[in-house]
Amino acid sequence: MGESNSEALAGVVLAKGRTRVWVERDALHWSRGRTTVTVPGTQIRQVEVAGQSLTVTLFEDAQAGRVMTLRHRNEAVVAALGAEIEAIMGDAGPAENLQPVRRRSERVWPLRVLAGLRDRVLHGSPWWRRALWYLVLGLPLAVWLPVEPRSLGVFAWLLLPASVALLRVWAVMAELDTWWVMWRRGITVWARFEGDSNSEAASAYIAHFRTLDGREVTARGQIRGRRDEIRYDPQDPSRVLAPTRVARLGVALTAFLGPGLFGVACGIPAILWLIRLPALLY
Repeated sequence: MGESNSEALAGVVLAKGRTRVWVERDALHWSRGRTTVTVPGTQIRQVEVAGQSLTVTLFEDAQAGRVMTLRHRNEAVVAALGAEIEAIMGDAGPAENLQPVRRRSERVWPLRVLAGLRDRVLHGSPWWRRALWYLVLGLPLAVWLPVEPRSLGVFAWLLLPASVALLRVWAVMAELDTWWVMWRRGITVWARFEGDSNSEAASAYIAHFRTLDGREVTARGQIRGRRDEIRYDPQDPSRVLAPTRVARLGVALTAFLGPGLFGVACGIPAILWLIRLPALLY
């Protein structure tokens, strides 16, 4: 066997049902259901490709089963994966340097979901911890406190998170100072636009332009104008605004008002519940 030559691999993934086989980091990964077996290239003795069949034979001391076989309808994919496996097969060297075959089993999906939620609450955003406290303390208070009508508490508890989320969105969109700054001191220049693949909004863009002092700037925006122009703040070139059509300004205004109006509407039941709560003390 020669040295490993995995740098030029195409990255073929052979998928059939719940079985997936691929090569990564000088090792063969054979996943079936919740179990994944990782076989270093030095543990592979032979690879056989016969049409739609792929057979991988391991050395005698491998603990994952000495023969691994899979069939796939696409012979070209089988041949390509077989070539990638052959590329990672290298000389084993001294026995003490031989990496072992590793087997890893994932938890069933309910346990994975619970573990993910636990990690988010412990190590994620503070909003996850606030949501947990809201769930643990808010629901019992909404159900047990005898505020009339009794359904108002549960209704308010359900809608209050939506109200907070929508008002938070509205606050992010409510950068009215940007329009004022751009109108007062903004500088308009030619720009090169491209779509923003990291944004969910179809109208989002990335603009590349040059400032008056010769700096190359890349900035992101939400609504692109009809011309290849951008208006930027000379004190903060990352703050930009694209000249837009009046119709697009109407769309932006509607999108701006929507979260605020619905956020206030969703918060009304909670406000009514809080207003009626002091009546329990008398």
